[in-house]
Amino acid sequence: MNLIHRTATAVVAALALSVPTAAITATASNAAPAGVSHADQHSQIVGKKAKKKVKLKLKRSAKYSHVGQTGVKLTAVAKKGKKKAKGKVTFTVNGAAVAKKKLRKGKASYRLASTNAPGVYTVTAKYKGKKKSTKVRVYNSAISLSAVEFTVSQATDSWDLPAMTGTVQYKDKPANDGYVDIYKDGNKKGGSSSPDYCCMASVADNGAFEFGGYSFLAKVQEMPVGDYTFQAFYTETASFAEYIYSSPIVVHVVP
Repeated sequence: MNLIHRTATAVVAALALSVPTAAITATASNAAPAGVSHADQHSQIVGKKAKKKVKLKLKRSAKYSHVGQTGVKLTAVAKKGKKKAKGKVTFTVNGAAVAKKKLRKGKASYRLASTNAPGVYTVTAKYKGKKKSTKVRVYNSAISLSAVEFTVSQATDSWDLPAMTGTVQYKDKPANDGYVDIYKDGNKKGGSSSPDYCCMASVADNGAFEFGGYSFLAKVQEMPVGDYTFQAFYTETASFAEYIYSSPIVVHVVP
């Protein structure tokens, strides 16, 4: 028995000597650092994986607008990983903070003021250290009218009614073609098919146009006694893809 015991001890000793030192070192390197449990180590790894990247985009409703009319709408879209972000977005215009908007379903919007002077504006959205910028132009565009208030008597001969003249400034220069349409209450939906469509005049050189009394006020003269509001709209082409509009035109119809 002593012989067997001595033999077994020798075999175990030999096996121990045959294990490489590198294997022992590798096993030791995988152990948790002193004072850090395996649970803490796991928590740190999960925390790193859970950190989601913030993404920010800035969209605009149009590349430009016209002075005095509805400004361009800027919309910031924020994501945290694949989810819609929460919090607030700060908007700046030419470097000056103008609004702080709450994200709703990952979106926050700001609309440029209609009172902005003609020029180019840089709009920036800022969120969680991220920022995106875009440029928006405001054109000097307007319809100028010889008068915006008239009194029309039903007893006056239509050929004696006054004309309404005007000029069109479009995208920083006088328009040399296009059309001006007049609609009651500004209801241009449907174009010439609108029940509130009145009449149309062509635009000549230097943006000039004219509505003779017989082509505008004579039609209003046929309406019942009362006060009516109209608006003139200019479009550059017959496609009517884009309009600019005038101040309201008030017409008083009297007996």
